[in-house]
Amino acid sequence: MNRTALLVAAIVVILVALGAWLFLRQRETASAAASGTLCAHPPAPLTGLTNASVTALKIEDLKEGSGPQAITSDTVRVNYIGRTVDGKEFDSSCKEGREPFEFQLGAGQVIPGWDSGIVGMRVGGIRRLIIPARLAYGDRSPSPDIPPNSALIFDVELLQIRQ
Repeated sequence: MNRTALLVAAIVVILVALGAWLFLRQRETASAAASGTLCAHPPAPLTGLTNASVTALKIEDLKEGSGPQAITSDTVRVNYIGRTVDGKEFDSSCKEGREPFEFQLGAGQVIPGWDSGIVGMRVGGIRRLIIPARLAYGDRSPSPDIPPNSALIFDVELLQIRQ
């Protein structure tokens, strides 16, 4: 082989390697964007709340999203971390092997505090919902980790909206 052919072959190898690296980098970035930031950097639990002190739904935007806004009847895909008022985590889509949760807003597929509290969120946003027991599970707990008549705290990240 002459020098020109070797030089061309070396350039082709470099370009193929660079293309593969860029492709893998793009996949990693897309995967990180799809999974969001809540799971990687969960907010600290709240302290000082009691079941009796949570009497109404409280909504706190921890991070404003910049994407489309969720409305009733949209199907949304979220990551979430659920805690009792004493800070004990009882459920999370962030646990290994779990996927983001998808449901239709306003269809009664989730507790009323979620149906009300997620409306108005923008994709990319992280919202804390402090939900009184009457808008959560009331006296019918679905789990031994949630005592009856418990107020609940959910940190929710809106990943995607489908109309």
